[in-house]
Amino acid sequence: MIRAEDDKAAHATSRGPNLEAGLKQTTLSNGLRVWCQARPDSESVAAVVVVGVGSRDETIQDNGVSHFVEHMVFAGTERWNEHEIKEFISCRGGNWNGGTDEESTAFYAQLAASDCSLALDWLSQVVFHPTFPAEKVDKERVIIFQERMGRQGRIIDALDRLGLGYELGRQVRLRLFPGSTLGLRVAGEDTSLERLDHPALLAHYRRHYVAENVTLVVVGNVEPDEAFKLADKYFGAAPRGPRPPLPATPPLPSAGPHHVVVRGPEATDQVRIMMGARTIGRAHPDRWALALLADILGDDLRRDIRYQRGLVYGLAARNAVFDDVGCFAVTTRTERRHYEAVVKTIQEHIERARHGDIPKERLDESKAGLRGSWALSAENNMDRALWLAQWPLVLPAGTPVPDVPQRLDAVQPGDLSRVVETYFTPQCSYVGLHVPIATVSSMARSVAVAGGIALAFLGSHALWKKLQPRRPGSVV
Repeated sequence: MIRAEDDKAAHATSRGPNLEAGLKQTTLSNGLRVWCQARPDSESVAAVVVVGVGSRDETIQDNGVSHFVEHMVFAGTERWNEHEIKEFISCRGGNWNGGTDEESTAFYAQLAASDCSLALDWLSQVVFHPTFPAEKVDKERVIIFQERMGRQGRIIDALDRLGLGYELGRQVRLRLFPGSTLGLRVAGEDTSLERLDHPALLAHYRRHYVAENVTLVVVGNVEPDEAFKLADKYFGAAPRGPRPPLPATPPLPSAGPHHVVVRGPEATDQVRIMMGARTIGRAHPDRWALALLADILGDDLRRDIRYQRGLVYGLAARNAVFDDVGCFAVTTRTERRHYEAVVKTIQEHIERARHGDIPKERLDESKAGLRGSWALSAENNMDRALWLAQWPLVLPAGTPVPDVPQRLDAVQPGDLSRVVETYFTPQCSYVGLHVPIATVSSMARSVAVAGGIALAFLGSHALWKKLQPRRPGSVV
């Protein structure tokens, strides 16, 4: 699971549900935080363990080590071998998995409410009692390369250096967050993955998998006091240790606006477009206005350039947030002959928002839509647990989890123009384009032309040979 959180999936219903309601918290003696929200009407329990480590905590030399460690903890524990780990939850009809992103590594289990103890037992074994078998390192390395679709990093990097890359989002990040590890690939690079060995993986694990850097979140049909007892039973012996230093917030980019262009090959001749600005982190109060702005821009642009003018097929707008920074993006793709018109239209809609041209009725409509999305997602215990799990390592102790419905309801029309004026500045705005230098059809045409030329040459060469006089002893 590799993700960057999308605010579109994190919003609320008109005065409910509030995920702060009924949420209980405690801290074990070793420093591990435990959060529990009881849902007596549910038939299941979702448990998530979040470790505060991801690709932002890496360097070019060890890039991919956090994701590699995530694979290794499933290779065997003190009580179970690799096969038993992967069957333990499934045999009870549950779901399990692990995933790494830029800032965290998460492990989860979802089971029937009566199996809450089994879920926590399994998670504690995977996270704090892996055996890290040295003989499994090379096997997992091969699996990671398969997950990354092979050893193609050197080719991709060479194309990037020539300006022929295709990772538009990554190039935008490199421009907006200079000198930051936010530009590293979560899955790692060929050279760094090939360099990682058993001691390096084990050292990274021991540095970051300590109690003060871990949170357990339990949501479902379980009483908080019971969940806390189980947490102490299974996680109370987790190794103590200080939380490693957090990555530095990247400085602001150089003067802009920023034009990011990549020209790698693509299946079609369509130009991919990504436009927006550098914004703020997950706990910043402007997050909610930016989420509503993204929802409104996305709907209005689809109505304009999709339904009325037919210039694009799909279009999305979102404000993706990390712990300390964010990135607002409108993304779409269009035919090469239309991309300038599409870019101009997106800019016009952003400027309308800057000038306060979004009426209150339109804002209220967007609030209702996001509240509905939030209500649906909050029905699921795992979605609730994952939402809650992002906060313990970000919020200061004692700070309540944001009441999402309340935060959305508090946004006023003037806030939309204010956040555009604040964040869509020349220094932080960008226009990103992926303009294909070659496509499947153009390459097919090139191959056909080259093949025709070759056949013509071979045919003319054969004819030429037939017209030549035979020399003594020659073989035709």
